[in-house]
Amino acid sequence: MTLNQLNYYVEIVRQGSFTKAAEKLFVSQSTLSKAIRALEEEFQMELINRGAKEFQLTPQGNVFNEYAVKILDFYHTQTQELFQRLHSADGTLKLGIPPTAGAIFFFSILYQFRSKYPGIDLQIEEITSKTLHEMVAAGKLDMGVVIEPFNDDKFFKRPIYTSEAVLLVPRQHPLAAKRCVSFSALRDEKFLLVTPDYMFHDVVREKCGEAGFSPNVTFESYQWELLFEMVADNQGICILPKPLVDKFNNTRVHQIHLKEPEFPWTLSLIYRKDKFITVPMQCFLDLCFSS
Repeated sequence: MTLNQLNYYVEIVRQGSFTKAAEKLFVSQSTLSKAIRALEEEFQMELINRGAKEFQLTPQGNVFNEYAVKILDFYHTQTQELFQRLHSADGTLKLGIPPTAGAIFFFSILYQFRSKYPGIDLQIEEITSKTLHEMVAAGKLDMGVVIEPFNDDKFFKRPIYTSEAVLLVPRQHPLAAKRCVSFSALRDEKFLLVTPDYMFHDVVREKCGEAGFSPNVTFESYQWELLFEMVADNQGICILPKPLVDKFNNTRVHQIHLKEPEFPWTLSLIYRKDKFITVPMQCFLDLCFSS
């Protein structure tokens, strides 16, 4: 028994005629006749009295019609409810955000999202971009924020925020008088760098490599604030995202634009290409790109 067969049967009963039902359903009479025969064979009983002069159901046919109407009504009701549930702004969104990204850009987006969509359970993981990438790939997170460059053919990526990374030097440093420096000028400097679990760590090394040298890293930390304080204390130089530096007390350090190569700093949202975009995911995307 199929929904089509039930729909055919109910329409035949409603019209009291195979001919009228065929016209209403835009199918042939033979299609309707085959559908009714199939139902009668499945239930091993006659549903329509073919010996009567006028259209007439058998007693079993009346019972069948009653239940067929209920089944179709239930199907249509549940289908509408399913559609509404799938397209309603509720559910769960599991989002991965690196600590710096939250402080720089997402603190406002998260507040707006929770205010606009109170029915969505927003679950946030504050982790580094490398770990975040792995968790999105494993399906443990719906979406995540990474630092460019990010290249993985299994993911969609949507750039949402762009700034630059800048060089930080103490006020007494010889480069402090510069507004812009080339990477090659940093060849002999002592680098203070974030730990390798940050994507930013690899990007800094890649930029130095493009300038023809490997940085002399004397200290690594996952605490961005600590690196800033060490620069202010004249313990070395550091490269950090400009929006983060702007939040610190800049009077104790000097920030310098980098060139050759340029160092753009871009945040992108990533999600798997093989994953269905849920309503909570779409709501978050829409909010990010409308802000």
